[in-house]
Amino acid sequence: MAVKLRLRRLGRKKSPFYRIVAADSHAPRDGRFIEEIGHYNPLAEPASVKVDEERVLYWLGVGAQPSKTVKNILSREGIILKFDLQRKGVAEEKISEELKKWEVLQIEKARRIEEKKAAESEKKKAATEEEAEAAEEQVKPEEEKTAPESAEAQEEKAAEQPEETKTEEPPAESSTEETAAEEVSKEEEEKKTKTAEEETEPEKGEEAETAVEGEEETGEADSEEQADEEKKND
Repeated sequence: MAVKLRLRRLGRKKSPFYRIVAADSHAPRDGRFIEEIGHYNPLAEPASVKVDEERVLYWLGVGAQPSKTVKNILSREGIILKFDLQRKGVAEEKISEELKKWEVLQIEKARRIEEKKAAESEKKKAATEEEAEAAEEQVKPEEEKTAPESAEAQEEKAAEQPEETKTEEPPAESSTEETAAEEVSKEEEEKKTKTAEEETEPEKGEEAETAVEGEEETGEADSEEQADEEKKND
């Protein structure tokens, strides 16, 4: 039976973590396995790895083949280097010295990676600052162009305002003329009403005289009728 060292996926969707297992090479990835020899969490910062070194060396010694990902993990932990030195028959003291050198190299490598990341972040920051400055320089000429235009517009408005006031004055004169015409018409109406009253007063006097004359005539007629009746009675 060919044994393979590989990852067995666990966890939720979009939040995986893995077990490092020794399993039959023909078994499915997340199926049955022979032994669990470690775990790997890629979502941690930095990625966390815990491996049972003795069991890994045992399975490598009996011919188990690690997958590409597991081999990279074991190389970062120095286990592959130790296995190669043991297979070559190197003494334990020499192996420990080589592992110390390897650890120093790994520290130096990590430092260079961090410096590279810092340099890239500084470049990005400088690029964003340059873009912001360029955008500001482009905006300034536009503001300078719009500023004189606004000043000219204000001057034009100031020049137009007196003209508007001048043009608005004639309606005021027309309104005074209208009021004067109304006053004249009112005076004429008052005169007409006065003349009409004067004309109606004589008519009223004549009517009163005719009414008095009519009363006198009716009185005389009544007195004559009474005299005739008295004569008849006598």
